[in-house]
Amino acid sequence: MTREVLLAVDAGTTTIKAVVFDADGAERAIATRESTLSRPEPGHVECEMGAVWGLTAETIREALASLPDGTEPRGIALTGQGDGLWPITAAGEPARNAICWSDSRAAGIVTEWEEEGILERIVERCGSAPYPGMSLPLLSWLAREEPGTVDRIGTILSCSDWLAYRLTGERTTDHPETTVPYLDRETGEYDRDVFDLVGVPGLREVLPRLSGATEVVGRVTGEAAAETGLAEGLPVVSAPFDVPASAIGSGAVRPGDAAVTLGTSLTHQLIVDGPRETTGGIQMSLGIDDRWTYAIGSNAGTPTLEWAAELLGAELPALEGLAREAPVGAAGICYQPYLSTSGERGPFVDPHARGGFVGLTPEHDETHLARAVYEGLSLAVRDCVDALPTSPTSVAVSGGGTRSSLWCQLVADCLSRPVVVPAGEQLGARGAAICLEVALGSYPSIAEAVDDWCAVETRYDPRPEPAAAYDELYELYVTVRETMAPIWERRTATYERLDGTEYW
Repeated sequence: MTREVLLAVDAGTTTIKAVVFDADGAERAIATRESTLSRPEPGHVECEMGAVWGLTAETIREALASLPDGTEPRGIALTGQGDGLWPITAAGEPARNAICWSDSRAAGIVTEWEEEGILERIVERCGSAPYPGMSLPLLSWLAREEPGTVDRIGTILSCSDWLAYRLTGERTTDHPETTVPYLDRETGEYDRDVFDLVGVPGLREVLPRLSGATEVVGRVTGEAAAETGLAEGLPVVSAPFDVPASAIGSGAVRPGDAAVTLGTSLTHQLIVDGPRETTGGIQMSLGIDDRWTYAIGSNAGTPTLEWAAELLGAELPALEGLAREAPVGAAGICYQPYLSTSGERGPFVDPHARGGFVGLTPEHDETHLARAVYEGLSLAVRDCVDALPTSPTSVAVSGGGTRSSLWCQLVADCLSRPVVVPAGEQLGARGAAICLEVALGSYPSIAEAVDDWCAVETRYDPRPEPAAAYDELYELYVTVRETMAPIWERRTATYERLDGTEYW
């Protein structure tokens, strides 16, 4: 008797995973490969498209090889890093290396659009402003700097679109990937006039076919079957990219559900019915009923804990132990967790923002510093959640930060609401597999599939007294960051003038 499973690929920025799930959502096998980024110039981040496909094929083969005899996948679902530019020619070959979402070469173009009022008109159309690592600014940059490349482009894809193309030969993309800046937020269809708006009218036809999150976009070709070990004709689903896929895998699919990722960066999503007028974050159509996800990302995240641990000469578990020894409020220290050299992007945008401790005295020791770091990160989560268009009814937290029970508890205290940690680790792949289940007819809706597939591992309830204290500390936190804005800018200007100066 054949035992059926589901296969999902999550092709992240530096790690590619193939995950096998049972029909009940249990993770049965995983294969991983590390991919390589290149940085040919400052601010440029690229990867070789053929290499990403090759590594993906390897993970699929390894995952299939780990299955017991008589086990067959019913289909394969794809998710992966979002945005960036993965261009292919009319013949289906890469037009150049892929440009990743973290690339900043088009920052000047986005600034020009803002100064000329173009950015505002884009927001009116799709609901959110593009950032430099999205495909339209990158296409505009290529039109200026690499016109020969532009002439070769037949279709623009994302990472998971590229993998779907290699598996099926079909050129498709998902709604979240294209909402900004290509979808008319009222109709949910392409608004190709945006190419005219930014001065690249010759690229109107480079967009692939728009597909739904629970749609079979194609079937595995004979060539792809030979490379991956998959059965020819196997159905392929191109799920939303990794951020919304992780929300689905966390169980956040109904209006009011929120998903927070405590990872390398902090990502905050709220599921809503239709687009909102507010434009502080990035809102994207899920391509599922009339569901949209409203997302705000912060550059703060787990690297702050790693930095603090190294600074204090402690491993991460020991850092948490130090923080537990200090009282709520860290005996008067307010920490701003803006350590990224690119500043902050949510819920405010300031490239000059930098981290800092406010309130230090000789009485403070390493326990107070550790506590302040955990509290600063938790208050940064609240800062983003408070900027979402409506207050969430539930909050699921995921990512590497959930290994810290202290951090999860502080998030619950700072939000004054319960937070839950979903069971399982591969939530992006899980979200993609859930989309596959619906596409194959196992469930009539995403919500019903989530009810079966997504369980809660741990629940953290807010503690009344700390929650009340963090309400006041949050007001101080916001006051400090608002007051610091001109100081951050002056700091940048001052050190730029002093750059290269040596003193003896």
